[in-house]
Amino acid sequence: MTIRTTHDSRSDPMTQANDSVQQYEGEFTRLVFDVSRLWRSQVNEILSTYGLTASAWAVLRILRDEGEGRTQKELAGELGIEGPTLVKLLDGLERGDWIERRVSEADRRAKTIWLKPGTQSRIEAADHDLARFRHQVIGELTDEEKQSYMAVSRQLRDLLRSQ
Repeated sequence: MTIRTTHDSRSDPMTQANDSVQQYEGEFTRLVFDVSRLWRSQVNEILSTYGLTASAWAVLRILRDEGEGRTQKELAGELGIEGPTLVKLLDGLERGDWIERRVSEADRRAKTIWLKPGTQSRIEAADHDLARFRHQVIGELTDEEKQSYMAVSRQLRDLLRSQ
C-alpha cells in the first residue's frame, strides 16, 4: 500500500514567505485605496456646497492654474478621461455658470473652455474650504511623516507611470 502525502504549504518556508509578502502588499494596496477613497469622499462633500465634484474641480483647477482656452480634447487628455465623460463634466460646469465653451479660433470644429467672468471669487472660496480641510488632516502629521509620505507617493506614481 502506497501512502500519498500532499504538500502542506504551512510547513514550507518559501510558501510562508510568499504568503507574508502577499498579505503585506495586500494591506498596502488596501490602504492606498482607502486613503484615496476617503480623501475623495471628503473633498466631494466640501465641494458639494458649491455644486461641484472632485472631478469638476479638477477641470476648474486646470483652467485656473494652467491656463484657459484649452480644447475639450486637450482637457480630456490632461485629466486622463474619455471625451464623453468630460462632456458631462463640462455640461454640469456650464449649467452651474462656472465655464463657457467657445469655438476655437485655430480650428472651428473644436471648442475651447474658459472660466466665466465672476467665477474667481467662487473658486477662491472653494479653494479656501479645501485648504482648511487639508490643514485639518495633514496638520496632524509631523514634518517627517509628510516628507516620507510624499517620497513614497512620488515613487509609486513614477513606477505606475512607467508601466
